[in-house]
Amino acid sequence: MSPERPLHALTLAQASRLIRQQAITPSQLVQACIERIEAVDGRLHAFVTRTAETALEAAHRCTREIQAGQYRGPLHGIPIAHKDVFLTQGVRTTAHSRHLKDWVPTTSATMVTELERLGAISLGKTALHEFAFGSPSSSDVFEPARNPWNLAHMPGSSSSGSGAAVAAGLCMAATGTDTGGSIRHPAAACGVVGMKPTRHTYPMSGVIALAQSLDVAGFLTRTALDQAVVWDAWHGSDVTRLCESSTTTLQGLRIGLPQGLWQDPSTGQATHAPQIQACFEQALNVLRAQGAQLVQITLPPQNQVVQAANTIIAFEAFQQLQHIWRDHPDHLGEGLQKKLEGAAGLSLNDYHAERVKADVWQHDLNALLADHVDVLIWPGREALPETLQTLMERPTAQRSACNRLLSLTEHPALTCPMGVSQEGLPMALQIGAAMHDEPRLMAVAHAFEKAIAWQLPDLMN
Repeated sequence: MSPERPLHALTLAQASRLIRQQAITPSQLVQACIERIEAVDGRLHAFVTRTAETALEAAHRCTREIQAGQYRGPLHGIPIAHKDVFLTQGVRTTAHSRHLKDWVPTTSATMVTELERLGAISLGKTALHEFAFGSPSSSDVFEPARNPWNLAHMPGSSSSGSGAAVAAGLCMAATGTDTGGSIRHPAAACGVVGMKPTRHTYPMSGVIALAQSLDVAGFLTRTALDQAVVWDAWHGSDVTRLCESSTTTLQGLRIGLPQGLWQDPSTGQATHAPQIQACFEQALNVLRAQGAQLVQITLPPQNQVVQAANTIIAFEAFQQLQHIWRDHPDHLGEGLQKKLEGAAGLSLNDYHAERVKADVWQHDLNALLADHVDVLIWPGREALPETLQTLMERPTAQRSACNRLLSLTEHPALTCPMGVSQEGLPMALQIGAAMHDEPRLMAVAHAFEKAIAWQLPDLMN
């Protein structure tokens, strides 16, 4: 059996199957990704640090193991990348900041070592927004990642390089962290799948913190099925088979649809771009046609959610970064400095007041998902990805507001593609579920992808 698509453009599920069948080798797959990185990353800037030499060594070792019958599982020989907040022994970890531009850790994050044990092969460290909180500026020490659908546009924040690398075929999957949407936001902007699992599903030990009460580790992949393959490799489960075998995932599914989704009640202004709204309505029609039931639900006002999330994230981020901001401000980019200046004025009372609200919302969502609906659904991004220039001019502007609620309540959430705009930029759907119900998230997203016949194009060719 030989793949129909170029090796770099395979999904993780396809590549894993071909490796298991010994139709391709890890050496061939990793070499294809390295050549792809060399061909396009000079324009994309998805990687801060590349580790081609060690990746090839690992690929040759994996190839020998598999040929000797020592297959470790579905991630054996799969090329991935790590967001550059995951510590990597012997490989610099920069958090995309001048402050850490030459730092080489002596230990690796638990997630990194466990993925190595499962046979995954790291191609390097991916770009992000500085310390997962800043915003790109022209004075940054590292280039910002760009969107492979259109290089003039931003690829989301803050796991920007991970989203760009996966979408452009530089790796099969990439790690990310999500505090207020930082896995789901780049997934939406880059036309891939990003899942923020229930907190503590994946270990955060050895990951540079932003807001420790909200930080979650996860993955960006090309498809929902790819997420299931990663999940199964880590947990020893069989969600992949569930996704592939079920033909009734959407039949009778109770989908919670927020009321007043398209208008801010406090201002009367539209909350979503017209193309996003139209594409979402089409997605709802697809879900209805597959047998899903739409249930109107009431969620907390989004302006209150955004204020709570931004206060909590900013307050906790300031605790992490204030010593650099005060002692070495020249080590930080302009975007991060502006955000920390705003965070400096927050009080402990401000913080605790918003934490109380988040706890109430968590309780309410727990009850909603236990008794009334199976999943929640709304757009994965309110607008099309803006240009990098716009992002640099407005570094503190609100983005990914739609991601904030499920960050505050700690429920798992997944963002997947739902269409492409007239401008050729991806649009996304966000699905939320009960605590620890990630298998349902992946199964629903996979069924939706099948229903709309979604396939990520081979970009930048």
